Amino acid sequence: MNPSPHLLLALSGHGYGHLAQCAPVVNALWQRLPSLRVTVCCTLPRAVIAARLDRPFTGLTAALDVVLPMSSAWEVDVPAARQAYAVFHRDHDAGLQRDLALLGDVKPDLVLADIPYRILSAARLAGIPAVALCSLNWASIYAAYCGAAGESAAILEQMWSGYRAANIFLAPEPAMDMPGFENYRAIGPIAREGVSQKPAVLERLGLPPGTRIVMVALGGIATAMPLANWPRIDGVAWLFSAALAIPRDDLFDFSALPVAFIDVLASSDAVLTKPGYGTYAEAVCNGVPLLTLVRPDWPETTYLNAWARRHGRLQEIGKEQFESGAFAPALQLLWQQPVPDGYPEPVGIRQAAELLLEQLGQ
Repeated sequence: MNPSPHLLLALSGHGYGHLAQCAPVVNALWQRLPSLRVTVCCTLPRAVIAARLDRPFTGLTAALDVVLPMSSAWEVDVPAARQAYAVFHRDHDAGLQRDLALLGDVKPDLVLADIPYRILSAARLAGIPAVALCSLNWASIYAAYCGAAGESAAILEQMWSGYRAANIFLAPEPAMDMPGFENYRAIGPIAREGVSQKPAVLERLGLPPGTRIVMVALGGIATAMPLANWPRIDGVAWLFSAALAIPRDDLFDFSALPVAFIDVLASSDAVLTKPGYGTYAEAVCNGVPLLTLVRPDWPETTYLNAWARRHGRLQEIGKEQFESGAFAPALQLLWQQPVPDGYPEPVGIRQAAELLLEQLGQ
């Protein structure tokens, strides 16, 4: 048994959701195995990673896969995506050698990938155990948007080969279907649990008791907010994660609050978001209703929305409603939905941590 094992956490650079899925699992591993050394390899800012991980880690900046080009937080730029994947896969063998060299430098005892695929192929070649963890896979996403491209068959084979090289592919609920993965292992939801501090948040913002809070959380992809059209609703305050250009007494930047993000979320009466695992899982597990943008082309949407409706409260709005600010009625409909008797517990954190400990021989 290695008294001080070394984990390489390899993250896609697409938004913050991949870090959000893995961080609770890594933190749970540290609780069980305090001597665990962690190296995080990605392109995310170190401060963003440090805000999610409970202990010191080694940072390594490298782009391990393609960042899916987006026109907005919920719209894929398909022509740019085809070009980006074509460029990334054009020198697949050379890229694989770079990943092998990276593994040779880091010398991990285990690779945890969410969800770059080439590093999984490299780990298999290097004889290093590797686990994939994600509610989606990039091969299915690429196939949905770029499957008609002439080079797609060869690219997809390289992507599928990477994912199949993992010892296990852990898929936290609600995950999309992944047929053909013999290493697929379903686990429960992964989400942080917050503590509502609503009275303190209202007091800090200078708002009266009884004010309803709506958090706006569209993920780590830059998106223009139509604040000039933003609805004003009596008794409702809107919380954003950045400073706002339009001063209004019902719009607030919550990033300066001395309250953790997950506790602000747990203090909210609703969250305005788009289909994506991180916000959905955390909102539903904390009992926060979801006002979500329609995203019919995103392959995860069907699974995410069905799960959110089954375990929580969800109301969809269209892009035109969002841009025109005509979504106040939808928010009222959301609040009129019956409150569930209970909410899912994020048992996937413990399940994933236990499986990773097995892979580490602990």
